[in-house]
Amino acid sequence: MSGEQRLPLPTSIFGRRIFYGWYIVAVAFFAAMMSSGVSAYSVGIFVTPMSDELGWSRTALSFGQTASTAGMGVAGLFIGGLLDRRGGRGLMVVGAVFAGAGYILLGQVQELWQYYAVQAGVVTLGMAGMGAMVTNVAVSNWFVRRRGQAIAISAMGISVTALVLPTVASWMIEEWGWRAAWAGIGVAIWVVVIPPSWVVMRRRPEDYGLEPDGGVAPVLDEQREAQRQELDGAIWTRREALRTPALWMLILSFGLGTMGFSALLLHLFPYLEDSGFSRTEAAGAVGMIGLAGLISKPFWGLLVERLRSRIAAAMEFLILGLGIGLILAANDLATTYGAIFLFGVGVGGIVTIQEVVWADYFGRLTLGAVRSIGRPFTIVSSAGGPVFAGVVYDVGGGYEFAFVTFIVTYVAAAVLILATREPTPPRTAPTQEGAA
Repeated sequence: MSGEQRLPLPTSIFGRRIFYGWYIVAVAFFAAMMSSGVSAYSVGIFVTPMSDELGWSRTALSFGQTASTAGMGVAGLFIGGLLDRRGGRGLMVVGAVFAGAGYILLGQVQELWQYYAVQAGVVTLGMAGMGAMVTNVAVSNWFVRRRGQAIAISAMGISVTALVLPTVASWMIEEWGWRAAWAGIGVAIWVVVIPPSWVVMRRRPEDYGLEPDGGVAPVLDEQREAQRQELDGAIWTRREALRTPALWMLILSFGLGTMGFSALLLHLFPYLEDSGFSRTEAAGAVGMIGLAGLISKPFWGLLVERLRSRIAAAMEFLILGLGIGLILAANDLATTYGAIFLFGVGVGGIVTIQEVVWADYFGRLTLGAVRSIGRPFTIVSSAGGPVFAGVVYDVGGGYEFAFVTFIVTYVAAAVLILATREPTPPRTAPTQEGAA
């Protein structure tokens, strides 16, 4: 029996071949909707009804989200190696079980300690198992030359959630109450993620006699392709990766590039209200981020396949910094919407480009282990940006200094990523022909 025949879904329909990796992308799309999308865009919707009923402060509720984010970074250290050895199938199924149960339990909490235990414990374990690191590594294992397009398509699930979840969750809260709404989200995670993950997800194409990209993707840059082939088969231990300057430069670059994004997600709405816009106008402006991200992700995917990934990353950082600068300079609704849309274009490249950069620099075979090293640092910077902006506001009564600081961090990230060169791989796996 051939490798292709052991795959659970057909690789040929009506005589037309289908590369199995695109099934992986489809599952990653829906997992992104229910993991990164729900995690990023749900809590803010529930803050007011939970605070009103339970009497908890918004700071107390926000701390639960911060603890969950930090916990996911720590969990990534243990998941990375398992992901390389076993693939994402079991991790995603178990993660979805925990995540769905966690959101159902959130609808039952009565005490603040219960909220922290569920959010930082059950939900965190679930999101770590089915979250961005697992899905993006899974997609990267099936694609090399078309990796940019594949990750961009799967990451569009996050943008879809950003557009749909606020409206749907608000309706559920109004019709059912916030407790039942949390339960509805939990059940949706079980339905959307568990069955397709169990049926579809597989580790690598080589396990089934296939090649990445289906073996038919065109070579766009001969020099880059030669370097990519050398790095793609690299096998790294964590200790070897830690000794490379490239690892630390990438961690610092993406750490600097994450601070402003996470801070804007939390503080943009109040900044717009402070600037004199109504809640409806502010909500529409924030929605520009999701719309721009959804539109721009495919273009970033194509761009990162045609340019060196570090150049695409520098462009993304500079667009994000320019977007913040224009937000500060805008003085009416139209220019504010335009500035936020430009910022959203930069946001559209965050997931796609970051994952392609890591895979380009450290290959596919031990990508989970290498990515897990940088995960805690990125999480810390992601959590630190909103806190910094909040402190600046509390001390100075405005966000301007914080926003200018984030512009500087984006410029620094762009310069740093351009200076980061690919490491020399310690050793490579044998080719299929050599192994034979």
